[in-house]
Amino acid sequence: MKTRIPSHKLRPRGVRGVSLAEVLVGGALSLMALSALYAFQVAQARSLAVENTYNDSQNITRTAIDLMSRELRMATYDPSGLALTTSLPPICPGVKQGITEAAVNRIHFRQDLNGDGLLLGAGEDVVYDVSGTDLRRTDGLNAPVAIVTGIPSGGFALRYFDGSNPPVEIIPGGIPPQLNASQRDCVAKVRMTITANLANPNPKITTPVLSQAETEIAIRNRSLGNF
Repeated sequence: MKTRIPSHKLRPRGVRGVSLAEVLVGGALSLMALSALYAFQVAQARSLAVENTYNDSQNITRTAIDLMSRELRMATYDPSGLALTTSLPPICPGVKQGITEAAVNRIHFRQDLNGDGLLLGAGEDVVYDVSGTDLRRTDGLNAPVAIVTGIPSGGFALRYFDGSNPPVEIIPGGIPPQLNASQRDCVAKVRMTITANLANPNPKITTPVLSQAETEIAIRNRSLGNF
């Protein structure tokens, strides 16, 4: 017959059990540590989301700038001499009149890219303008296509300069402000700025993520000294 040893004799001397208060305190400390870790991870995730949104916005504005630069650089190109009229004296005579509209947020230009003496090909009659919050491109008689969205008021800005050294800015006049025909004939460089606002991925921040790109475009037929 086995003898049952009392439980208090199995416990080593100087060792006691864990009290309920100690369990509660330990649990509370663990929860605090987990809460701090969770808050840190959430903050990091939101910061990364904002950075990704900014990078996406930068890609969009830079892509639009690159497209517009390539096209506007060729404005007034007329190798056959049949597609565009030539300006007359007294102001900036002898240039091809390929810029037909030049406002602070709209530009319409033409170029005979295929040299056939007509302006019916792709990219030969182009308009860039803003409608609502969209920066649009219109090619010939095709419907406008939005290339950048989230454009705030004044987010697409155009400034015009002549071929002087240093260049002198040509200021649009009238309401709405735009260059007249003589001023358009003198445009040799265009400074373009695009600003885009995208919704902030952090729901606690209402301020949008802002991205801006700017470039200066020299029209090759009018500013050969820039190359």
